[in-house]
Amino acid sequence: MPRGRELPESLSESAAELVVELRTVKSRSGLTLVALERKTAYSKSSWERYLNGRTLPPADAVRALCTVAGCDPVPLVALREVAAADAAARKEWEEREEREKRADLDEGGERGDDLGQGAGPLSPAADVASEPDPVPRTAGDPGPWWRRWPALVVLGAGVAVAGGVLAAEPWQSESRAAAPRSPFTSAHDGPYVWGREASYPCRIQQHSGRTYAGHSGTHQTVLAHNSTSWDVVEAQCLLHEAGFDPGAVDGVYGPRTEQAVKRLQAKAGIEDDGLVGPDTWKVLRG
Repeated sequence: MPRGRELPESLSESAAELVVELRTVKSRSGLTLVALERKTAYSKSSWERYLNGRTLPPADAVRALCTVAGCDPVPLVALREVAAADAAARKEWEEREEREKRADLDEGGERGDDLGQGAGPLSPAADVASEPDPVPRTAGDPGPWWRRWPALVVLGAGVAVAGGVLAAEPWQSESRAAAPRSPFTSAHDGPYVWGREASYPCRIQQHSGRTYAGHSGTHQTVLAHNSTSWDVVEAQCLLHEAGFDPGAVDGVYGPRTEQAVKRLQAKAGIEDDGLVGPDTWKVLRG
């Protein structure tokens, strides 16, 4: 792959974070693209697309990478689900905007036909005078969510600390342009990086009658003891909101977080196994 390859600017924050994590896993494993092709069911060109951010990898590819590299696939598969959801939401907004544009064009054509009907042709001056002034898009016009939530995805020093060896990878770039921002991850910037004194804010908000804290929009990700991710931060925030203290909101699924989950599960009448799965997310989201 060419040296200094940058991630596509169109990537969402979650997709960019996934690519960074996949690169970190590959770098630590020492596996080449040829080795990945030999050890998994995916070709060298497929891995090149996944690691350059041109194609979202399937969940099975993420699991296959963790199998051969010896990492926990659960956080990466969860992050992949968030990236897929963000991509679907963006596509929906783009299609909706395209439909609105087509409707505006159709309406303009019909108005032009109406203006052309009558006793005789309009003079150029009369045509100009009868044409309504265009209404410009104003700053108050919200537009799609990724235009209302701009963000600069920083892949610099924090990623280098997490990955350790990313600077040596041929595709690593020094900076990346702003990427679309999801409202479900509006409370943080960049990929999750654990730190001893880390503490993250909880931005409690409601979307479609469900509660979110600004770190993850997942409803399915399974969190277990020793997991570390933005999904864990999200769960810790929602536990606080529900009145169950998980300790520090640091993204580390430790004993206090596990005990808080068990108390929540017991109160909700679901299996109190200490794992945050779909049933527990449903309780946390409300």
